Amino acid sequence: MTELLLIRERLKELYGRFDIYIIPFLRFLLAITTYTMINRNIGFMDKLDSAALVFGTSLVNAFLPVNAIVLFAGIFVVLHLYRLSLICAGVILILFVLLFLLYFHFAPRDGIAVLLTPLLCALGMPYILPLVFGLIGTIFSPIPIVCGVVVYYSLLYVKTNGPSLQDMDIEALSKELKSLVDGIMGNQTMRVMMLALGLSCLVVYLLHKISIKYSWTIAVIAGGIVELVAMLYGKLHYDLDLSSAGLFLGILLSMLLAVIIQFFILSVDYVRTEFLQFEDDEYYYYVKAVPKLSVSIPEKRVKKISGQGERRKTEE
Repeated sequence: MTELLLIRERLKELYGRFDIYIIPFLRFLLAITTYTMINRNIGFMDKLDSAALVFGTSLVNAFLPVNAIVLFAGIFVVLHLYRLSLICAGVILILFVLLFLLYFHFAPRDGIAVLLTPLLCALGMPYILPLVFGLIGTIFSPIPIVCGVVVYYSLLYVKTNGPSLQDMDIEALSKELKSLVDGIMGNQTMRVMMLALGLSCLVVYLLHKISIKYSWTIAVIAGGIVELVAMLYGKLHYDLDLSSAGLFLGILLSMLLAVIIQFFILSVDYVRTEFLQFEDDEYYYYVKAVPKLSVSIPEKRVKKISGQGERRKTEE
């Protein structure tokens, strides 16, 4: 345990010294990954699939807030879809604007969740996000995660049904529009995923605030169970094409990763918990104090070994 705490303290010290470089680099990495995934999975407009354009835009985003990456990613998607179909681009643009206004109003600092959710959905590991954001976010953190789920399944539908969504004659426009809206909003898998991730994030947030021992760990376990139950219910009730073994292993791995992240965010020593009492002219205060686990990094001592003694012996 001591070694792990030392590693944590060294990482915190390293981050504190070089955060001015680390934060822009992480933003750049997130931006270039997002734009590359968009180009490779949608890619209807060849001009956007340019290494110079992606690199330059990502470099600019490295020095802007995360919400700027969300905005640029939305522009990339709409331009790709404009090349496919004007109706499709219009519907997705309206959907993106509504989602952006929704999460930006309630959870503007959680824009990274909107970006990470589609990326992790594509990798089959979205279950980690609600567990982490439930610990470090706010009560509104489920909103950007749910928005990210909607974005992922909307783009997945467009990617899968791209040829059938191309612009047709005037008579077919209404049919195309209805097909697009029904295909997105009628996706049962999307609805189940929205429920599972959103509810899990809310449960983790509420439980980790309770003043009990190991509340953070209990919250993570409860959040994972909520995800598993919700996804299994959706699989059985709507006959979704989901692997039970893959679902169980994915959620279990997400819980383990969340516990590791929780260790680096907050580790406390419940053995040394103290209950304190204060008072002033109007109130009595009863305080529960739980000390954090921390260790001091040992200072490096440099020993200087002089060779003068050996030289004297040689001369004698």
